[in-house]
Amino acid sequence: MNPKYIQLANQLRNEIQSGHYKDGQKLPSENELVSITHFSRQTVRQAMDILQREGLTVRIQGSGTYVNKLKRVHNRTNNIAVVTTYIGEYIFPAILQGIDHVLSKNNYTSLLAATRNRVDNERKILTELLDKPIDGLIVEGTKTALPNPNIDLYEQFDSKGIPIVFINGFYPDLQNPVYVVADDRAGGRIACRWLLDKGHRNIASIFKSDDIQGHRRYAGYSEALRDAGISVDDDHVLWYVTENRDSLIENHVKDILKGCTGLICYNDEVALQALRHLGDEAKHVEIVSFDHSTYASLATPSFFSLSNPKENLGRTAAQKLLHMLAGSDEKPSVLPWSLEE
Repeated sequence: MNPKYIQLANQLRNEIQSGHYKDGQKLPSENELVSITHFSRQTVRQAMDILQREGLTVRIQGSGTYVNKLKRVHNRTNNIAVVTTYIGEYIFPAILQGIDHVLSKNNYTSLLAATRNRVDNERKILTELLDKPIDGLIVEGTKTALPNPNIDLYEQFDSKGIPIVFINGFYPDLQNPVYVVADDRAGGRIACRWLLDKGHRNIASIFKSDDIQGHRRYAGYSEALRDAGISVDDDHVLWYVTENRDSLIENHVKDILKGCTGLICYNDEVALQALRHLGDEAKHVEIVSFDHSTYASLATPSFFSLSNPKENLGRTAAQKLLHMLAGSDEKPSVLPWSLEE
């Protein structure tokens, strides 16, 4: 059962949304609510603070608390929009399964959409969702390492009182975003240190430049090399974006590996492509990757891949969103990586 202050916040929120309290109408004072509910003053104050943070009410010093007539309020629909870069490929089915497990258990329906990591697709999807009956969003950011041109749409969801939880990455331009991500900087360090511990001194890498995960994994890789007294060599680092990944790996993977015996890849898809284009030379290179997908277990030769519980990421994001819908404050979560064969 929710704490008493959340129960009271939910009750007052429902009364505002149902029209029991009209736009601009004054709410009962703290003393009156204490008398009506028999809750403590602290419980009442916490409940009122939640409504004020949501923008449903405004507090006027010396006068009282009023329904915010500038705040658009929507009725609950039990629909949650889930927007990811992809849906049926790679790690996404496991993430979506974790999300759906929590939402369906709580009688919510998922509305799925995929941006294919394009900001124009993201804008189209968000624009359509603004006119659809949804209670909240779970979003995987699109090209999160770049300035996002759709921040204005996310702010519109906020103005409508529709909470958002980001997964895998987020937009720092948003005010206090709630997100669930992997500790990618630590992941980069773990991957590089594993190769260093195996005796490799010349370690190449392939990272994605348009998503923030790539930058953070590169930062961890760089830190591990520096701690080992090794300088980063730009000639051994390959950066790609969504649109040119395949051609860059095909044409340059052998170049960046000249003189190297270790390779860190942004994810298992990249590692598999690198193996394919290295051919027989792959047997002389030890590879570490991210995501611990079926690609890692089926590849020949095999490679190591850092694991992050993908279903847990989806479950955690869905739980945070439901807590926010119930009036609770939520903070970001950063999940650890572990190294598995």
